[in-house]
Amino acid sequence: MNIDEAVTFFQEFLTAVYEQDVANLTEPDDQLEQRVVRTESFMYSSPGTSMTSPFMRPRRLPAEELAEIAGKASTPVRRPVYLVVEYDVPGWGTCFAADVGGGEEDNYIAYERQYWAMEVDGEPKIVAQYGIDFYAEGLAWENLMGAVIGRTGDPVAVRDLEEPRIPRDRDDYRRIVASTRQDGS
Repeated sequence: MNIDEAVTFFQEFLTAVYEQDVANLTEPDDQLEQRVVRTESFMYSSPGTSMTSPFMRPRRLPAEELAEIAGKASTPVRRPVYLVVEYDVPGWGTCFAADVGGGEEDNYIAYERQYWAMEVDGEPKIVAQYGIDFYAEGLAWENLMGAVIGRTGDPVAVRDLEEPRIPRDRDDYRRIVASTRQDGS
């Protein structure tokens, strides 16, 4: 997988996540379960880790209750991919990190998640999910599930897709973009 293929993979994954988020508010359990299976098809749990996409509501809700929940919930949006970075990670090999925004109308403009992908048995798979560490000084990520990536070294290649609107995130974005040539050579 090269960086352009990684960008496409992350975009496809985030589309599946968005479709699952919408289904969580609108579709019956069996259809939502199919969405969860689709989202999880992008994931890989390395030994000793777990990568899952949780079923985010009580099961067997009557249609009226589901509609009531949906009426009170924030509107899901497709998470934007701000940046995809290729790293040669010691002990892991080539890995790709995608910095993405939130999945609701009120938080998509800022970093919320960082997904890590690599080839597993010849296919790209999400192997880790990180979230913003709100207690850190400056921008920092904490492992939420999956593999702990560790030190990455300098970026090999960067694809800057959309600049975040929040100054802290935008500064980090610009720092990473400036750290390597766009074509990775």
